[in-house]
Parts: sequence; C-alpha cells; structure tokens
Amino acid sequence: ANLYSLYDITDKKLYQRRIEQQAYTDFLTGLYNRMCCERDLARQIDQAKKTGGEGALLYLDLDDFKHINDGLGHQYGDVLLKAISHSLTQVKEIENHCYRMGGDEFIVIVTGSSVDRLESIINDIQQIFVRPWFLKGEDYYCTISAGVAFFPTDASTVEDVIRRADIALFNAKKEGKNRIEFYNEGIDVTSTKRLDLEKHMRKATMNECDEFTV
Repeated sequence: ANLYSLYDITDKKLYQRRIEQQAYTDFLTGLYNRMCCERDLARQIDQAKKTGGEGALLYLDLDDFKHINDGLGHQYGDVLLKAISHSLTQVKEIENHCYRMGGDEFIVIVTGSSVDRLESIINDIQQIFVRPWFLKGEDYYCTISAGVAFFPTDASTVEDVIRRADIALFNAKKEGKNRIEFYNEGIDVTSTKRLDLEKHMRKATMNECDEFTV
C-alpha cells in the first residue's frame, strides 16, 4: 500500500509540474508567456534590490509583421514567429529569459553579469534579422524595434518596468523602426498618452474583428 501511495504522490507531482509548465508556456512558440515573465521579473527586481545590482528588460516588436501575416496568411505568420522564437533562445545568456507577450511582441530579461554585455546581446538579437526568412517559396525580410528599461533604476515594479520599456519601444517605432531606444525621463508625456491611445485602438480593432468573425 505504501508503495502505491508513493507512486501516487510522484504522479501527482509530475502532473502538477506539467500543468504549471503549460500555464507558463506560450502554446504557439514554446517560449515562456506573459504570466511567467511577470513572475520572473518580480523575482529579478527583488534580487537586484537586495544585492544592489541592476537588470535590463528589452521589449521587442517585429516591424511590419502585419504585412507578412496579412499577405501570406496566418499560418506563415505563425511559422515566422516560431522561427524567430527559436533564434532568440539561441542567443547566449538569454536562452531561458525570452518571453512572448502575445502577437508579435517579445520580452527579454537580462540579469546579473550579463548586463555588462548588454550591447553584444542586443547586437546578437539584431543579427537574427539581418538575413531574410524563407516563407512560401520566397525570401522575406522582417526587422525588429526594441525599447530598453533598467531595473530598479528606471522603475522598480513589474508594471512600471514593462511600461517604460514599452514607451521606449514606441519611440523606436516613431523614429523610423529597426532601432533600439533606451528609456529616459526626457521622453515626453505625449509619448505615453499616444502609446495608451494606440494600444486602446488596437484592442478595439481586434475586438471588432472578433465580433465579425463567423
């Protein structure tokens, strides 16, 4: 009887671990998801505060992904998202710190001594997008824009760190795409307001599409 109960406990633990893994994993790409990102970031912010260290959060967004998605069809958009996700996890020092936030948005968290090599990590990420992606028998180029915020220096809560990196990303897009912008307090308040408005409109459009889907 004891042996059976031991197996039961092991099975339950394995099952719980599997459920937790599913809860924290993005179904399409296999990367960690938003929920996992927020949990990990909270831990890293706490750690940085305790040790007096610093971390960086990179908010990445594909440029003109919509054209590929609409032009070739969602299945090819999905193929591209999977390929990009795989390439991100091949970049040294961020292998286990890549997250898909939904759509064509990703987050990378850089911590510890890796922050000293942030420039080369960013360069490695940009290199992923130098070559074209082979989709539906042809080569397609897809660049990336990114915003970077440091924690706990730029912000010290999960929500604020992500938001400030997002504001920097918005500025990168505004400055012409295919570029990296670092958050700074000089970014005017209008950027924040426009970011809010743009996100609100994007959500409304998505909801509209859902409403008209038969």
